[in-house]
Amino acid sequence: MRKLILINPHPIGNVGEENVSVLNQMPVNLGYLKTLTPDNWEVDIIDETQELAVDEKGENLYFDKTNVNLVGITSVSYQANRAYQIATACKRNGIPVIMGGVHATSYPDEAAKYADSVIIREAISIWEDIISDFENNNLKKFYDGGLTPMEKYKNILSDREFLKNKYKYRYSGIITTAGCPFSCEFCSVPQFQGRKYRERPVDDVLDELEEIKGQYRGLILTDENFYGHSKKSNERVRNLFKKMVERGIYQNWFGFTSLNIFKDDETLDYMVKSGCVGVLIGIESINEEALKSMNKGVNLRITVENYKEAVKNIRKHGLAVWGTMVFGNDNDTPDTFKEVVDFILDAKIDIMTCGILCPFISTPLYKRLNGENRLFRTNFPEDWIYYTSHHLTYILSKLSLQEFIDGIEYVYNKIYSTEVIRRRFKKAKTELNNLNAAMFAFRVNLDWQFVYKHLLENLKDLQASGIYEEALERYETLKNKKNLSLESIRA
Repeated sequence: MRKLILINPHPIGNVGEENVSVLNQMPVNLGYLKTLTPDNWEVDIIDETQELAVDEKGENLYFDKTNVNLVGITSVSYQANRAYQIATACKRNGIPVIMGGVHATSYPDEAAKYADSVIIREAISIWEDIISDFENNNLKKFYDGGLTPMEKYKNILSDREFLKNKYKYRYSGIITTAGCPFSCEFCSVPQFQGRKYRERPVDDVLDELEEIKGQYRGLILTDENFYGHSKKSNERVRNLFKKMVERGIYQNWFGFTSLNIFKDDETLDYMVKSGCVGVLIGIESINEEALKSMNKGVNLRITVENYKEAVKNIRKHGLAVWGTMVFGNDNDTPDTFKEVVDFILDAKIDIMTCGILCPFISTPLYKRLNGENRLFRTNFPEDWIYYTSHHLTYILSKLSLQEFIDGIEYVYNKIYSTEVIRRRFKKAKTELNNLNAAMFAFRVNLDWQFVYKHLLENLKDLQASGIYEEALERYETLKNKKNLSLESIRA
């Protein structure tokens, strides 16, 4: 019997979203591939957030290389170099490697240097063909899986049981939609999942929820925006939650959505009755010009003035509001940090995860900053590890590095100190009148306290290294040369 190992890589020592307990969930995507692999294969999955596949230097494999026929690795950009380390170790031991995921989709030629085959976009629709090609010694260098039709999930379930038995995960995820029609400057979702909003049939989602009901402490709707972008989408998801209640599918869950859900009291009511403890909403900024530069249209339509009303209406249903905010936008000034803190506390946002604006690969933001010669973490593939919201990778516009560090530290002291977190938990217990939601917020805040502290340490390490100042000097020199050149042309 042939053996396949599927790997979710994790950079050694990285601290980020995976350190938030509710976000450190099983790799359901790899569970789907395990299900789709023919029965004449033995399939194992290694999640490096739980155990290493190769040693820290990327030299010695931690699995029995004598009986492994094929390895599959998926990664986003910050995991890419670790994925390449694992792939290199596999190939050194004569094991063929298939590589896919968001990063391989954006940089297939780079990934192809380390892998025998590269999958662009989604693998589910073509996985069985890929395995067949491998069995027939006809593995192609590139495959394009396209965008998986949502109806495909009707006939397959991710092998959650295998993953749970192996790693004892407390949280899992479920797909109900995919894709995003918006074009936010910093977002890479449309390039991987497509601009079309794809919706999974409600009854299929309900059947899968029924299958896994009660098996996990919490469930995540992994969609970028489960509520959708039209009245028809809103009606569909309202029907989903209504049927969850009718079928008695009660499960602690949370999901990602946008602020436009705040006026839909009926949907919010069904969400609570189905077990929802909170919603994660991309607020990003309270500066209108910053939102315009990010092309964050949905927030602009609601308007910054209505943010507090939106948060208040969601919370009155007993749902914790988990907001996200990014710092480092070209419109940020030293005053931004206090303004954000005041807004978080005044609006009574239950969880606020703040990070650094990240120019994810192939996004309009990445292309703009690269064109302006402002990126300084560009020694790829090693520097891909910095492309998260926990590292600064570009020259700031209206802030010095010291001002940025001071601002980030101010937010830490005012939002993430243990005393503040406990005080906000006590208020949430009373105001939400939902202990599950209040406890959910409390746990996430404590986890993010740890993550945000490391973000601050990363900035201080960057400052101590002198790398930022060197990059700033190069940027200023190039800018001055360009200005001189333009002046000579005008003359």
